Amino acid sequence: MRRTLVSAVAAAAVTASLFAATPAQAAEVDIKGSGSSFAGNFLIDCASRYTAKTGNKVSYTATSSGKGRASFAAGTDDFAGSDSLYGATEAAPAGYSTIPVIGGPVAIVFNVAGVNNLRLDAATAGKIFDGTITKWNDPAIAALNPKATLPDKNFVVVYRSSNSGTTQNVQNYFQETVGGAWPAANQAWVGVKTGSGQATSADLVAKVKGTSGGIGYADLSDVGVKLGKVTLKNAKGEWVKPSVAAASKMLSKQKIAADGSIDINFTKKIAGAYQLSIATYLMIPTAGDKAPAAKAFAKYAIEKCSKKPAKGFAGFTGANYKTALKKAS
Repeated sequence: MRRTLVSAVAAAAVTASLFAATPAQAAEVDIKGSGSSFAGNFLIDCASRYTAKTGNKVSYTATSSGKGRASFAAGTDDFAGSDSLYGATEAAPAGYSTIPVIGGPVAIVFNVAGVNNLRLDAATAGKIFDGTITKWNDPAIAALNPKATLPDKNFVVVYRSSNSGTTQNVQNYFQETVGGAWPAANQAWVGVKTGSGQATSADLVAKVKGTSGGIGYADLSDVGVKLGKVTLKNAKGEWVKPSVAAASKMLSKQKIAADGSIDINFTKKIAGAYQLSIATYLMIPTAGDKAPAAKAFAKYAIEKCSKKPAKGFAGFTGANYKTALKKAS
């Protein structure tokens, strides 16, 4: 009887140890990523939520899309966040998947005394950023803003100094809507450089805030409420402020391709859309010990974080949401 009891106790102890070992065996490896500063607030917040929820550590550093892709390709990071794809001449990992996770508006931000609201169409904004229009009180701007008191002051264009996916998308926007010298798929800023280059979106916003006459471009999440945001004329002829709702309208009419990419048509006529809206991807490995953890995080980012994203970001809806989630599953 005693031997049977001892055996039962021993068996229970072994069973308990097996169950206790299961979580540790199932734990994911720690992973770290870097890249897009446009989506930095979203990805940093999502990584923190994922770590708290699962106990599996994920960290993210906002640098720039180009730097993130380079770090992922070099193997110094386990995944990348990027607002643009790998270029034809750019070093890329041997095996990776591109997963769209979030979108949002690129706000054209400005700082000039006495001007709180500013309307620009693509042609006029393009001329400001390429240096053709140099003064705030230029007749082309005055015609779009008849009630504004525009100063006789030079524009100071602040831009991203690094290989930036945000820059690439802004230049794609001008290339499609204005044309001329604006290049497509160029991550380095080719516009006028009357101001200084800044490494991240947050740095650019801070510089414009501190620069009288300053103008630049950044994600809405970093802008806050103490800086002017341009109201852009969309392809339907509507004046639209940068907002999550207006970005969602724009992005919902773009299609996610089989490879996970989104070729945004910046000229598409969409009612209520904020035309200058972009998407951010996670580039994750398809093989290796970090691949399952990166894929699990990508799925969480779409399934959970994009439903309640950090302020200023727009999650995918409808068919695009289903396609993005399928890519991460």
